Amino acid sequence: MESSLTLKFRGVEAELLDRMVRSGLFATKSEAIRAALVKYGADLGLLRTRDLWTSIKKHPRRRIPIEKLREKVRKAEDAE
Repeated sequence: MESSLTLKFRGVEAELLDRMVRSGLFATKSEAIRAALVKYGADLGLLRTRDLWTSIKKHPRRRIPIEKLREKVRKAEDAE
């Protein structure tokens, strides 16, 4: 299944989305939105953790050194 849509963000939502990308945690706004949707679905119990990991394992992994990841997290925290 595939779905396409156009979204407009204003105010705090637009700023948060920009910060998520500027911090380097996500490459694009679309990637950030997808991740947030998956997280929300898991929080609501609509996605089981086991099913989520099965789906994730089907896709190639992005390799990122731990220091680079820590740097990205620090940037995200500093952007607050």
